[in-house]
Amino acid sequence: MDLPRQLTPIPNATGLHVWMPPGGGSWGYANCLWIISGDEAAIIDTPYDGPLTGAMIRAARPVLGSRRVTTVVNTHANGDHSWGNHLFPGANIITTRTGSEHLAHEPTPQEMHRLLNDTPSDGALGWYIRRHFGVFDFLSARVTPPTSTFSGHHTFTVGETEVELIEVGPAHHAGDLIVKVGDVVCAGDVFFPEDHPPHWSGPLQNIIDANETILGLSPRVIVPGHGGLKGPGDLSEHIDYLRTMQSEIRLRFEKGLSAREAMDDIFRRGLYPQLGLPERLMIVIALEYSHLRGTSPDNTVIELAHSAAQWAFDQRTEPQLPVA
Repeated sequence: MDLPRQLTPIPNATGLHVWMPPGGGSWGYANCLWIISGDEAAIIDTPYDGPLTGAMIRAARPVLGSRRVTTVVNTHANGDHSWGNHLFPGANIITTRTGSEHLAHEPTPQEMHRLLNDTPSDGALGWYIRRHFGVFDFLSARVTPPTSTFSGHHTFTVGETEVELIEVGPAHHAGDLIVKVGDVVCAGDVFFPEDHPPHWSGPLQNIIDANETILGLSPRVIVPGHGGLKGPGDLSEHIDYLRTMQSEIRLRFEKGLSAREAMDDIFRRGLYPQLGLPERLMIVIALEYSHLRGTSPDNTVIELAHSAAQWAFDQRTEPQLPVA
């Protein structure tokens, strides 16, 4: 993949730039927002591995100058938003208290490396993880815990720029936060507009509520976790998508369909054919079914990913069901 060689300035937002790798149809290429004001710099989220983070730092040098990044914010604990933290030594790393506590439940870089290299390539998970994660150097990644946590709201400054952090999880993840800088909102993965999103916590109503919170901030520009810059209209369309999926999943749950049967039935209807990675809805359905049953989700991240991989693996012989 061709990575950005420079940061993209956010229009009419002084000091705000985004490192924005192409994200459609792929896993792991997350957006990172840079805030540069006076002699200070901060970054919202860091990339998945060392080479990606190094590429981003090189792209930032023309606007960063002699400044050092003193603050890193992680919108949630997924590795593609946090495993480059260690390449900003001495920075204050901020996330929600719940997000920090959930680190123990996340796959580590070493586990991802083993999955990539030791899982049989002729099975669903091995086939899928090589296809979508084989480009990443997990041995160069590192889990770097936060140095500061908060619940609810937290505000700090970068030079003359005020940055507001708002906790909105559990939604995409147990400890999501969003970032407001003037009329720009960095949404993390609660807003995932260009592919079918994988959500690891839920329920879907919480994700809808998180997006409604963003909309209520009257943003002019929204930086999603993956994909291009968006506006309020795009966010409203995504909320409609989430409500549709919430309704479709509940309907099939009430009919007694299994999660796999619900998945097949939804995609035979041809809903949202413009979105990539349809198999990720298996993750959302499994979690939503748990919430509809009134039980706490007990599947691990790897087990949920395996269900998506199995669906995609099986569809190789069923071309009427789209596969990324």
